[in-house]
Amino acid sequence: MPTWSERIAALEAAGWTLTGLAREIGLSVQALSDVKQGRTVEPRGMAAVQLHRLHEALSASHAGENPDPSPEPRREAA
Repeated sequence: MPTWSERIAALEAAGWTLTGLAREIGLSVQALSDVKQGRTVEPRGMAAVQLHRLHEALSASHAGENPDPSPEPRREAA
């Protein structure tokens, strides 16, 4: 089973930003960054459930089960 940090990294590789992920799962960007860096062991409560669901949707899309995991589009820097 992937670590929380690996899940976040996979979602970022699929196009999610930390800001978008944090907003989607109900955490601050700093709190999500702490999870990614290992400073916090795991997200709490529903944030953990939602992060797990997003990662599962991504995994399913890679397996061809769900063609649209609905990532937030990346915004290009101006």
